[in-house]
Amino acid sequence: MKLSISIIVLFISLNSQSQTIDTLVAVGNHKLHFNIIKGKGIPILFETGGGADGNAMNNILQPIADKTGATLITYDRAGFGKSTVDISETDISKHNIVNGIEDLELALKKLGYNDKIMLVAHSYGGWYSTLYAARNPDKVKAAVLIDVNHDYYTDEYVSETLRQQKNDIENWKQNNLGFYYMATNLKSTVEIMRKNSFPASIPVTDIVNGKPFWKDTGKIERWINCHKNFVEAEPNRIGIVAKDCGHLIYKDNPNLVIKSIVESYNKI
Repeated sequence: MKLSISIIVLFISLNSQSQTIDTLVAVGNHKLHFNIIKGKGIPILFETGGGADGNAMNNILQPIADKTGATLITYDRAGFGKSTVDISETDISKHNIVNGIEDLELALKKLGYNDKIMLVAHSYGGWYSTLYAARNPDKVKAAVLIDVNHDYYTDEYVSETLRQQKNDIENWKQNNLGFYYMATNLKSTVEIMRKNSFPASIPVTDIVNGKPFWKDTGKIERWINCHKNFVEAEPNRIGIVAKDCGHLIYKDNPNLVIKSIVESYNKI
């Protein structure tokens, strides 16, 4: 009898630790899809890279939940995963990064996570975390940035990227509105981000890859330098080079990313 009771108690405990919420949240004329691992304390919001949905960093979520006990929030940006797009709005500029952040802020408020928060971002998601932090500096208590863009995108690089995507954009317009609006708003996104810097008051751990995904020496140096300059700009920023890792550091060295997030979380 005692054994049976112990097994039941253990099952309830494990189940409560891994309780998840899978939900769609209405934000105007469309919906954002969220997956939430319920916990306690300050929640952690994950921003994935461009074109990825909220599942991208699933491999590190449960270990982080186990070590911090925190609520972990992942979501799909509009047009990706299970999140929808407001098809009634045809103005491209109404689907830019500012609209994306406004939708996120509204959804988090509806979900009850409108207070203190920690941010984790990868690649393109770094712009989202930077803009969210710039708009909500008192709410964001720490951030871990994983190979994010920072100020890498020069006007020349934006033009080069758009030229490479030229043949894809029309196809995306018909078949993938998430990619379409991300691409067609790239120039305005870069301009917006040049006006919004990561708040100096927020402690940041910045992780950069050790195996650059470019072969061009100039591009590699610029990527390294934009991370170096970001870290050196404020005393509360820590820079880490993930040796032997490519752009997907959370897959190439998940233990490093988990350790960085847990240590940052414990400090707050």
